[in-house]
Amino acid sequence: MSKIMMIVRISVVSVFLAPVLTGCQKPPEPTAPPRMVKVFTVGDSVESDASSGVLAMPAPMVRDPAALSFDAAGRVIAVMAAVGEQVFPGQTLARLDPRDLALSESSAKTQFDAARAELDFSESDFRRYADLHAKGFISKAELDRRHAQLKLARARFEATAEQLGFITLRAIEAGQIQAVLIQPGAVVQPRQVAFIVKLSAPRSPAAAGQRPAGLRLPLSALVEGKAVYKIVDQGDGTLRLRRVEVVIGQVTESFAEVREGLSRGDRIVGAGVHLLADGEPVRLFSQ
Repeated sequence: MSKIMMIVRISVVSVFLAPVLTGCQKPPEPTAPPRMVKVFTVGDSVESDASSGVLAMPAPMVRDPAALSFDAAGRVIAVMAAVGEQVFPGQTLARLDPRDLALSESSAKTQFDAARAELDFSESDFRRYADLHAKGFISKAELDRRHAQLKLARARFEATAEQLGFITLRAIEAGQIQAVLIQPGAVVQPRQVAFIVKLSAPRSPAAAGQRPAGLRLPLSALVEGKAVYKIVDQGDGTLRLRRVEVVIGQVTESFAEVREGLSRGDRIVGAGVHLLADGEPVRLFSQ
């Protein structure tokens, strides 16, 4: 066979194979849309900001941050803090279902228990790996990976509980748990004290009876009690999150006073902050 004929045959085969090979290529994976977030505008009324996606609610009474209680009656479904634990403002301490005291057969309880089981496993797994790291058996990188998994499990649990409509009892000020007066499965009444907290900083008599002044934001917007996620317009039609450290003043069981770090008109994420990360692209929730 001449070299010219071989070249012609190879060229013909290449022409027929090219579209076949092209058709076999895997199409690119679709890009997931940015996460949708609820926005709260700093300086707006916390009680009636309907456009923010944060549910409107009546102005709360000032509570004693050292003696924490639920505002409603119901059955305790989770206790998230123990005696001796250090807590920060906004930290979840317990969950309550106010709707149905026979919750054990409900689908909501099944979803809640599944998320809680994942969290319990992640916490146990992290404690085991922390012990291995302390003994020099695993690397710091592996421990950090387990810690990231634990944070993700906590975020999923928080998101599940919020979506199911359970009532959350949060710490108002930083301190140490001195007593836990409730347990899972117990039926509690409104204003029944659930936790006693030794506050890190003593409160002045004047501050105990005052409402928060100045700029206020929901406690659910706080990240570890000391930061928020600010929504920043990138100028090209996209939005990203920026973690901003804030100085918190007086706090009630639902709202916190912001003394430094934010200005009137700033837009921040009002809820669901456990699932977010600094620099993440987002979309705004609209009803």
